[in-house]
Amino acid sequence: MKFYITIEGIPRLKRSFLNLKLYSIINVSEILEENGYTYETINEYGTFIVNERIMTLIQSYMKSKRIRGIIYSNEYLGRETVENLFDTLEPYTKIQNIVLLDDYNLPKLKEYYSLFNEIIYFPSVKKVRLIECKPITKKAEWHKNS
Repeated sequence: MKFYITIEGIPRLKRSFLNLKLYSIINVSEILEENGYTYETINEYGTFIVNERIMTLIQSYMKSKRIRGIIYSNEYLGRETVENLFDTLEPYTKIQNIVLLDDYNLPKLKEYYSLFNEIIYFPSVKKVRLIECKPITKKAEWHKNS
C-alpha cells in the first residue's frame, strides 16, 4: 500500500484520477471542519484531536483489503507536517512507500522533493488510474525536469 501526500483537494483528485474508489482520502480541511476548527483558529487541543482522528483513519484504512492506498490531502502542508507523517508512518509495515503528488507544469511542492523517494505528477491531459502514473524516482530526474 502506498501513502500519497498532496495539497490538492478532492475536486482536483476526482478530475485527475479514474479509480479513486480504490483509495481512501484523508482530507484535513474536512476533519478540521467536522471538529469546528479552521486552519486559522486551531489551537493545541484542536491539533491533538485532529491528529488523533487522522491516525484513527489511517489505521482503519490500512485494515481494508480492497484499498490500494491512502491519499492525504492538506492544503497547508508544511515541512514539519511532512516530517511528522514520515515518523508516524514508519512503524506501519503495510505502507510500502510515501509518495508526493504535485503539478508538473506549476510545481507547488518543489521544496519537499528531496524528502521523497517517489514523486508523481497530476495528469495534465486526461484522467488516468493512479496506479498507471509513472513515478519520478531519481533525484537526477527531478533536476532535469525542473
